[in-house]
Amino acid sequence: MGSSLICLFCAAALFAGGRPALSAEAPTTKPEPAIIDSPIQAPLPSYAAPIEKVMPSVVFIYAEKSKLVGGKPSFEGGSGIILRADGLILTNRHVIEDAKNVWVTLYDRSTCRAVKVYPDLLLDLAVVKIDADGLVAATIGDSDKLRVGDLVIALGNPLGMAPADGISTASTGIVSKRDCSFVMQGVPYYDMIQTDAAINTGDSGGPLVNLNGEVIGINSAHALFAQNVGFAISMNTARNVFNNLANLGKSTHPLLRITAEDVKPQLTGTTSGTQRRAIITSVEEGSPAEAAGLKSKDIVLRINDREVYAVSEITRALWRMNVGDVIELTCQRGGETVSQTVKLATRPDGKPLAEL
Repeated sequence: MGSSLICLFCAAALFAGGRPALSAEAPTTKPEPAIIDSPIQAPLPSYAAPIEKVMPSVVFIYAEKSKLVGGKPSFEGGSGIILRADGLILTNRHVIEDAKNVWVTLYDRSTCRAVKVYPDLLLDLAVVKIDADGLVAATIGDSDKLRVGDLVIALGNPLGMAPADGISTASTGIVSKRDCSFVMQGVPYYDMIQTDAAINTGDSGGPLVNLNGEVIGINSAHALFAQNVGFAISMNTARNVFNNLANLGKSTHPLLRITAEDVKPQLTGTTSGTQRRAIITSVEEGSPAEAAGLKSKDIVLRINDREVYAVSEITRALWRMNVGDVIELTCQRGGETVSQTVKLATRPDGKPLAEL
């Protein structure tokens, strides 16, 4: 390596007449090419994972109604969600109501006829049974953990587009409101989740899911003359109805055998300072509620450990319980707080909604 350096030096000296060669100009250097850092490609935000998890459990329901239109059978399409692998599907009652025949199209586009249909006689829910096994059952989430602003996904078959034409569709939004209550066409909806995710005709009975792909509601209604106002039945109510229909083949609902109203000054004898509550207006004679000691003008404060601020909350609490359950009611009676335990009776079919 030393001789190589000497030879190079000698050649430079000879070229400059024995002296080191000097340059009249500063040596030019080529600019270094700019180094462009390739940005790390972060995964784009996506709802794909929860949708892919629940989509195989979403079904299309096609019902032949008893009524004729123009002398021909009428058909209506809706959606449903598989909750048991042996072919038990939860949907809305209005999807299968008055149907002569019901067909179900699965995720793999196969279609089979329903062998049983179990409608709930009070709520807009029903269970459809098909002769199948090994189906993909959806995971049920806890709808009580939802917060306003949580992201949700509505799945179903809008406008009657069956999976035969492509799999079910998905729309996204947030939880706009919780614990909504209303009565529509004589059907009570007292435990509803409001969302701005698109819910349209045909989506009825499909699932509303969270970002874990868990079913937290059953899509049931939308406002016709408003934008992005849809409603889903809370899964904590729907799950109880599903279990009763699936295990018993019929709907059962508990009853306190009382009537109640939201607190008004004229009912309590006060003119101001009364917190929003529910007040018992009558107790059925000979009922378990009377035997437990409940009285007219008792103001309901709590059912078990759950605070009560309105009659709709008593209804919602009862719908999540079963006939024969024993509950504790904490009430304000005059200036005292009293507690009674009541065993829930069976609600007869056709009982007015005002009676709890």
